[in-house]
Parts: sequence; C-alpha cells; structure tokens
Amino acid sequence: MLRNTPHSYGKIARALHWLCALAVIATLVFIELKGNFPKGDPVRGALSYAHIQAGLIILLLVLPRLAWRLGNPPPGISPSPSPLMTLLAHAGHWALYALMLALPILGIAFIQAKGGEVALFGLPLPTLLAVNPPQGKELKEIHELLGNALLWLSVLHAAAAAWHHFIVKDDTVTRLTGTMR
Repeated sequence: MLRNTPHSYGKIARALHWLCALAVIATLVFIELKGNFPKGDPVRGALSYAHIQAGLIILLLVLPRLAWRLGNPPPGISPSPSPLMTLLAHAGHWALYALMLALPILGIAFIQAKGGEVALFGLPLPTLLAVNPPQGKELKEIHELLGNALLWLSVLHAAAAAWHHFIVKDDTVTRLTGTMR
C-alpha cells in the first residue's frame, strides 16, 4: 500500500519518514564531527559541505513529507493513548516538521548573509539575503540553537518510540515499520 491505512503507514509515508530521519542524523553527525578538526583542515571543510548537503536534502524531503502527511491521516494507535499523550505526540511531530523546515532555510540565509554561496551538489541556490555579516552571525546563532533543539527533540522522539514499543507495548512503532506484533 502506498497510502496510509487505518492501521499502518503506507510505503510513501514510511520512506519519507526514514529518509528524513537519516538526513537529520547525518546533519547532526557531520556538524558534531566537524568540531574535531581545526579550521583550514580539509576534513573539516568536507564535513561542513556534507552537513550543508544533508540539510538541503532535508528541505527537499520535508516539503513533500508535509504535503503527504496533510493528505494522508496517520493510522490510529492500538490501544489508544490518553488525550494528553496524543497531544504531546502531535506537538512533538509538528515541532520536528517546523525544525526540519526552518533549519535549512536559516542555514541558507546565514551563509548568504555572511557572503557565501549555497549550492545543492554544485547547483547554486537563489540568493535570499544580501551580504550582511552581523545579520549572518545572528542567523547562525539561531540556526545553532534550533539545531540543538532538533537534536534533543529527535532523541526524545526515539526514546518515546522505544517507550511505546517496549513498555506500553502498543503498535506505535509497528505502524511505521510495517511489522506486526
């Protein structure tokens, strides 16, 4: 099934979820590893490039993911969680979507404001901002703050999935993996 059913996510929703998850993990790993190398080191530059490319891939994936999500309601969870758990899950998911959208845009903006060019695998992106180094510095700080928020929200998201699967023993995870309990 390509589309979601009442009991399971469809193949498209699953693919978009796991591709976004891999891209988010990649961006976080690349930027964390980058700090281990001194400025000017070619490995540091390669990790920065990889971080930017993974971030742009997130931007390309999150737009169809949001569109698909809006047109394909998620399957229900069995047994049904409490209204508070449902509210927290929805808030967490929409926060993840917002961060996956905002972070790449902020990344593009701060690089351009600092005078850099952003390209997706060599294809230059349109300029969004004029060169303004002080603004670039502010945007970079916001990007880094929200990046840390994405890191912790992703950890919380994975922990919640494990909690649902191993403690609550509901079908939250199996709806997304296509496996049955």
